[in-house]
Amino acid sequence: MIKEGQKKKAKYWGNFKVKKVAKLESPIICYSNEIGQAEFMPTIAQIDWEISPSSDKNEFWFPYWIKIHGKEKYGQFAPMIGKKGLLELLKEAIRQDFFDKQFLLNLAESIKSKLDN
Repeated sequence: MIKEGQKKKAKYWGNFKVKKVAKLESPIICYSNEIGQAEFMPTIAQIDWEISPSSDKNEFWFPYWIKIHGKEKYGQFAPMIGKKGLLELLKEAIRQDFFDKQFLLNLAESIKSKLDN
């Protein structure tokens, strides 16, 4: 599992350091006919690039882990997550101050506009 303070290297993009990690309180239990029960643990990591690859800073990373038959492995493909898990991750990221005030105001405005329609 990813931890705050870890230094990593992204292929093509360079070195970065993990600032903060938001994760669920407990894994999401999933089931498939092929593998049976699995535990899915999505995260949101806030990162600092040594040299940012874009003007938007690309400072958020969405790694995940999955445990199948007791063996945990890093997710290699884009994660799929339900509304409940996504909301829990966002709440935790907000609690840890991942986002600046302007971002949160813009998000609140978008939510209010949607709810008012």
